[in-house]
Amino acid sequence: MAITGRSIAQPEYTTQKNHLLHSSLVDGQAYVWANATYDPAANDTILLVKNTSTTQNLHIDQIWCHSDTTTVVRVHVPRDAASAVVTPAGTAVTGVCLNFAKGNTASADAKADETDNDISDAATKIVWAGSIPADNSTPVLINSGLVISSLECVAVDYVADVGEAYVTIIGHYENS
Repeated sequence: MAITGRSIAQPEYTTQKNHLLHSSLVDGQAYVWANATYDPAANDTILLVKNTSTTQNLHIDQIWCHSDTTTVVRVHVPRDAASAVVTPAGTAVTGVCLNFAKGNTASADAKADETDNDISDAATKIVWAGSIPADNSTPVLINSGLVISSLECVAVDYVADVGEAYVTIIGHYENS
């Protein structure tokens, strides 16, 4: 059967805005934080990123984890015993702007092997927990919708005493 002519009704298309891409291309406000591989103890915070911007929220787009050993991973928003914000302590990690032409600096304080937060504090909120297999780079949060407001943090802990670990956190800033 041959189809001749054209329907008057045209298909409708919708588009979904990729906020990470837009933030990188237009604003230069998309960043990646990745720690150098190290040998953590059990229940270590592998990487913590604190949003230090007073005008923008940090939207976490992706978190990737690697370990040489199968382990449980806990992604959390830490608070100290008084429900105040964490003061990060550990090895400094610099956020890298994903738009090298812009070369902006992230409004964040990031630490690897972070030691100030306590996941057992009642004010700490675990937002994802699960296990990752050995010797794989595994996405644990993709398009998560996790939004970190000013002076809040996102942290990634490994439960097992693994031999090597690294975490990559990718996010972008948007006005509060």
